[in-house]
Amino acid sequence: MKTFLSLLIMIFGSVPVFSMDFVSVKRQLPALGLSDGQLAQPGSVPEVLSGEELVARLRAEALADPAAFIDEHSPQEVGAAFGLQPSRFKITDPKRIEAAAVKLTVDLTRQRLVVVSSGTNKEFKISSGLPPEHATPGSGSCYAPDFIEEMHYSSLYNKAPMPNSIFFNGNIAMHGTNAEAMLGRPASHGCIRLSKADAKTVYALVRANGKSKAVICVQGVTPAPKP
Repeated sequence: MKTFLSLLIMIFGSVPVFSMDFVSVKRQLPALGLSDGQLAQPGSVPEVLSGEELVARLRAEALADPAAFIDEHSPQEVGAAFGLQPSRFKITDPKRIEAAAVKLTVDLTRQRLVVVSSGTNKEFKISSGLPPEHATPGSGSCYAPDFIEEMHYSSLYNKAPMPNSIFFNGNIAMHGTNAEAMLGRPASHGCIRLSKADAKTVYALVRANGKSKAVICVQGVTPAPKP
């Protein structure tokens, strides 16, 4: 594990946050060059593997089921598996945040999503992650969307449908939910839930303007669950 951590440090250096573009990841698959034998039983990754062996095993898992691999592994492991350079980062440039065509602010304290774009200034109820175990991370930071998907099915939670998903900060997603009665208070495993109608509106706005022109900022503190 120490070898692997050293490898990650060398790869990512001073990069504060790594995330991936889903389409770019899928395009990398044919170039990974693994044998069928490596794909037969990917299994879990033993800590005793050396850095090179660990990366090879991660690549095998990624090829076996790329969507599940992205859902279930850290951004660093995804980067190691696909040999990707960081393509999206935590945004720290105030000018870039100010110039965003679409700014989405997740207010954890008020459990609201503030949507600001040309001619649009709206607030939508959300459900963020339920603390303490699943509290949504990233408060005080801004991110570019990693990838967007009209219908994503979670490999972590029994293929749960996640309509109009916008992923950011690793595998956190903003998406529609069937549990609309819970909106306005923390209830998720870390994602930002919206009503289906609101999620569709936000998704369409980001898609129309382009991911590169959207910024997602997280602020506030998640309220404690009510007894």
